[in-house]
Amino acid sequence: MGGLSRRELSAVLGSCGGALLFGMSYLFTKRVIGRVDPFTLLSWRFLLGALAMTACIMLGVFKVDYRKKPVHLLLSAVFFMPVCYFICETLGIRSVSVSEGSTIIACTPVVITFFSYVFLKEVPAKSRLAGVALTTCGILMIALVKGLSVTLNVKGYLFLLGAILSNASFYTISQKALHQFSVFERTYAMCLSGAAVFTVCALVENGAHGSVRSYLTLPFTDVDFLISAMYLGLGCTTCAFLLSNRSISILGAARTCTFAGLANIISVGTGVLIMRDHFTLMQGVGTAMAVSGIYLVNRAPSEPAPSKVL
Repeated sequence: MGGLSRRELSAVLGSCGGALLFGMSYLFTKRVIGRVDPFTLLSWRFLLGALAMTACIMLGVFKVDYRKKPVHLLLSAVFFMPVCYFICETLGIRSVSVSEGSTIIACTPVVITFFSYVFLKEVPAKSRLAGVALTTCGILMIALVKGLSVTLNVKGYLFLLGAILSNASFYTISQKALHQFSVFERTYAMCLSGAAVFTVCALVENGAHGSVRSYLTLPFTDVDFLISAMYLGLGCTTCAFLLSNRSISILGAARTCTFAGLANIISVGTGVLIMRDHFTLMQGVGTAMAVSGIYLVNRAPSEPAPSKVL
């Protein structure tokens, strides 16, 4: 990726690290999926992330100061991600097949690129557009390789569309309006909002099933759940979101979002290497397309708006 500044290169490497963390989440989600409802897992995931970041603040590792800053813009961003995104994704995936969900979510980079053009007035180069298209096609090929199971569940499709629009809105707001907040301040707000909302959702859902006590004691009685929640909370919710927020500040929304394709590839790779899933020629072609697309999007430097990154 010649021509990148050191700052951009560090953001690209950070995005790769975030993609690795997100991609590995497949293994840890797999450990508890089917035994624990999604909102219970989300609740503990964000609670642990928020607790870890609060400990960093109390120990003086990081500082947060929201005074005299446009907190309403920050609240708008965290409403879309993680709150609205994860609620829509969870309810959408519950209603449609796995292949349908993966296929629809794979279109996210295209929508984010469109939002960047409309709301941020970013006119992407032809090579960058080609890269986004190539990455999206590669992710679609990986998602569809096991066959598309059609449910025709309109409600599920609408929820997944809501997840895509929420993701795109978050990227757009983050790049356009959150330069007065540090990366840590943004990520901390995301963890706190997720912990608050998903804990309420988990309490309501478990209350309806009479399992509130089980929910509250789950990390202390189920080692597999504790390991998964700790990885998702500390690895994905904290570290990966920090890296992603920093990349948005430096690379911009359209370039950062393409690394979601790398996370998909890592998920497939870990499934093949560790879970002994099958790997086909078409998955290999899709992987090559996605990686080539990410390279095209990031091979040339850009001039994003200046921002506070640390």
